[in-house]
Amino acid sequence: MAGAILCFCLVDATAKWMTGGYDAWQIVLVSRVIPMSLACLLAYRETGNPFNFYTRFPREQAIRAALSVPMVWCFFIGLKSMALAEAITIAFVAPLFIIMLSRPLLGEVIGVRRWSAVAIGFAGVLIALRPGFGGSTTGQLLVLISAFCYALSMVLVRRFSGRESTHNIYFYGSIGSLVVSAALSAPVWVAPSPTDWGLLVMVGFWGAIGGYAVIRAYRLGEASMLAPIEYTALIWSMIFDLILFRLTPVPAVLIGAAIIIGANLYVAHREHQLGKAAK
Repeated sequence: MAGAILCFCLVDATAKWMTGGYDAWQIVLVSRVIPMSLACLLAYRETGNPFNFYTRFPREQAIRAALSVPMVWCFFIGLKSMALAEAITIAFVAPLFIIMLSRPLLGEVIGVRRWSAVAIGFAGVLIALRPGFGGSTTGQLLVLISAFCYALSMVLVRRFSGRESTHNIYFYGSIGSLVVSAALSAPVWVAPSPTDWGLLVMVGFWGAIGGYAVIRAYRLGEASMLAPIEYTALIWSMIFDLILFRLTPVPAVLIGAAIIIGANLYVAHREHQLGKAAK
């Protein structure tokens, strides 16, 4: 899990670096090729056919494919106008969105304690966004939209958890953004230098490795144990901000991050307790 989080932070840092000279759609296109290749490899290993992406959940997977477009594009565009640590902090709201969506889409019972944690977490988001104090830029709102799309996609995955193959989860999570970015990147395509080609390929490589590592992590460990490790992303993002972009975190963002992380950790602890009680 720790390795996966580092890979995702490398994706974000490299994408932010590349958006200075390339359109976001071009970065999305190249970054999707390797995950799609990995999906074909996993399909071959699991079924003997690298193009066997039959699913028993076509509606849910079609929605996930569509959600991948704004999820990736909004985040990459949002990165252009803010520090990496700030974008990561806003993205931490995704688990709170998952709780909100679990009630209407999964029928899960959400108790008062977890609803309270959600409310506190969103208070942390408001502090990080700093509305009326130079915050709430378009970029921040785009990252918030990306987090919502990610949360909705994860809720859909939970609907068929344990009944859908890994390669299908990979494939349908990438195919939508691959197709759309292939069409929209053509008019704005800029021929990358050899070095930039290497960086673009690494965005896809790190994303594919990170995604696979997360799947393996959740099969080997409990969610309540793994959840705190996700917040090492804030440490990595601050390091990359300082080294690559000469940016230091805004105090309000750190305060907001602490509140959001605290709310998420409480939710993870509460769900662990409820899981033990159910056993």
